[in-house]
Amino acid sequence: MIGYEEFYRLSSLGDLLGNEFAVDKLKAFASDIDDCKARKPLLVYGPSGTGKTAAVRLLAESHHWNMVEMGANDYRDAESIERRLIAAATSRSLFGKRNVVVLDEVDELAAGFDKGASSAIGDLLRQARNPVIFIANDMWDRSITFLREKTDPVQFRKLPAETIAKLLQRTCTRLGLQVDTRQTELIAQRCSGDARSALNDLFAISGSQEDSTEVLGMRDKKIDVFGLLDKIFFANSASAPLMAVKNTDLSNDMLISWLDENIPRRYLKSSEMRKAYDSLSLATMFSTRAMRAQYYTYWRYMNAFMSSGVGLAKEEYPDRRFNYVFPQRIKVLGGTKEVRKQNAEIAKKLQRVFHASVTDIVHNELEMLSAQIAHDIKRGTASSEEMMDALQSEYGLDESEAKVLMTLHA
Repeated sequence: MIGYEEFYRLSSLGDLLGNEFAVDKLKAFASDIDDCKARKPLLVYGPSGTGKTAAVRLLAESHHWNMVEMGANDYRDAESIERRLIAAATSRSLFGKRNVVVLDEVDELAAGFDKGASSAIGDLLRQARNPVIFIANDMWDRSITFLREKTDPVQFRKLPAETIAKLLQRTCTRLGLQVDTRQTELIAQRCSGDARSALNDLFAISGSQEDSTEVLGMRDKKIDVFGLLDKIFFANSASAPLMAVKNTDLSNDMLISWLDENIPRRYLKSSEMRKAYDSLSLATMFSTRAMRAQYYTYWRYMNAFMSSGVGLAKEEYPDRRFNYVFPQRIKVLGGTKEVRKQNAEIAKKLQRVFHASVTDIVHNELEMLSAQIAHDIKRGTASSEEMMDALQSEYGLDESEAKVLMTLHA
């Protein structure tokens, strides 16, 4: 009987079908490394089953690199990263080969990192003298925001059905399997662009004399954000975008932010944008009602408006020339996270003075108080030292918090 691993055996990068552009970027990266040219680490990303990990392994083999790989549950803590990866990233192997450090499934594991793991990865990137490659399903996952500016992206896309059918037929020829062409074509159509899934199905039916494809159902797939947006903006029915939204792991707020940012990039007519934003506003309203009332049946209306409502707002098919962009609101919030956190801490201490909510104090009283402090210092009513003492003794702020208030309007 043919072993399971034989279905996935690849000899070289030339054996990979599809994603030629991504493979070329990997080859260029490796050539630059071998020529001692400075390169950022790579962030190889794309849906499951598109050949990301296989391509990286074959790349290492073709350049005779020693691959130091960590995956599921291996690098959740700073200690394991520092003990194993930093040493590999700064030295050669025992036999003099160049090491390549590969961190697989980084977006899936980042949510479970301990407090020091992200900083340990930062130390790894600063100290590395050998190539470092990260592999992820979703480049835009918020948990790996810290990696995006430090890496060069290499995108792997879902494989078209005809490419997967060719892969299956080639596998059958290589292993001498007697599988009907009609069956391989059906598997290719049902696997949603996932080559690994298709090979699993081929393995399952390879020993059967019956038409086993009838029992191979469509798998639930995690839809990447660009694919999800395409399913919404290019929909010609109400059901397809609604099903895509139900199958995604993207949060409701995140999807609403993506739609809000990209509606003007897909719908160029004012009438289309108005209808799309009307639907998006209704989705936001039902999302808020669900949270306030703790009545999540409202989500069915939210899903309908932000998927089918936005998708069917068009009068003609959108232009594909414009790329999707990351929501600016999320970028701004990410960049001001520490400032907002500090303002909230100050507002909590000022509640006993202003008798208002933290939100009201942050948006109103902090500005007013800071402006008054700046005005008094400028007029000479009080010195900076006196203001600093007053803020600490009367308002209960520490030195750093007092300095924040004094510099807002400095």
